Amino acid sequence: MTARELADYIQGRLLKEGFIIQRYNAYSTASIYLKLDYGACNSIRISDHRGKKHLKYRYNIGSFVQHFSREKDKFDRFYYRDDKADNLIKKVISDKKQKLEQYGEEKYECFMRRNQNENHDKSGFWKQAYLVKE
Repeated sequence: MTARELADYIQGRLLKEGFIIQRYNAYSTASIYLKLDYGACNSIRISDHRGKKHLKYRYNIGSFVQHFSREKDKFDRFYYRDDKADNLIKKVISDKKQKLEQYGEEKYECFMRRNQNENHDKSGFWKQAYLVKE
């Protein structure tokens, strides 16, 4: 499965779960980035190669991953083989449920709106990504 097909599958499933998804298709590589709920539920990096060391995405999936792994850093990062998209989707949904339980729906939505308002004019991802519609 190509990165594009994988991204389409993942975003389709997450849209059905009520996520707001911003998508950015990289120009120089086959990488695709999905920001979830304006960043309130982090981002997914879909690729066929390892990323830059200084960029750290919570969820990573693609043919560059040999086996599932969890890396500890300031925040945990998860790596899934490209044939384990359903496992990644379950983890993302579970993490959102945990955040909603921890912060409540009102605070979660407030965080989403604040992220959107503070970042919508920033160069890079925020300017180049588009809002995914079903």
